[in-house]
Amino acid sequence: MLTAATSSPRPRRRIERNLHDGTQQRLVSLTLELRLAEGALAAELEEPRRTMGRVARELDGVIEELREISRGIHPAILSEGGLAPALRTLARRSAIPIELGNVVDHRLPEPIEVAAYYVVSEALANATKHANASRVVIEATTREGRLRLSIRDDGAGGADPAGGSGLVGLRDRVEALGGSIEISSPPLRGTDVVVDLPAELDLAVDESEDSQSDWVRAGH
Repeated sequence: MLTAATSSPRPRRRIERNLHDGTQQRLVSLTLELRLAEGALAAELEEPRRTMGRVARELDGVIEELREISRGIHPAILSEGGLAPALRTLARRSAIPIELGNVVDHRLPEPIEVAAYYVVSEALANATKHANASRVVIEATTREGRLRLSIRDDGAGGADPAGGSGLVGLRDRVEALGGSIEISSPPLRGTDVVVDLPAELDLAVDESEDSQSDWVRAGH
């Protein structure tokens, strides 16, 4: 029997975006960590072994997340706890140090939380893979009915938003929710990604998203 994820184009495209925008980018980051550990094995064994063990355990989590998303379910920590605990989990998993500033501690509409989660995931992957950053600062605050999400790194800068960055692929998701993404990346001055999203959605939008999620979860 076909599921909603395979029989309807819209849910299928959403799942494909989730796989690319989140899980795939985490796999890239983890692969880089493994390579770093492998390169250090000749000089010191104990610490690289611990690192590789941690990465191996993380890969188990990635595999499980991939399974969840392929069934149309968002990462469990996001669905169950909301944006704040989901961002803390991303910070713990990151290959580079993360500083979490002010982060909204109340629940937001699911489409908003999902969009914010994947923007942060993509920005962290870019900071790890391309920017050679040593630190990333993340903030997510609400004011006057809007969510402001900021991800700043101290990397090399010089990123070209039109040059194939995965963040460009998230623009449609954010703009469809009435939001916007701004990327500032001057050479040698790091990259700053700022996302503006509504903190509330029309009831019709919420019900549409909920009904689609329930349909996929039910396995119809």
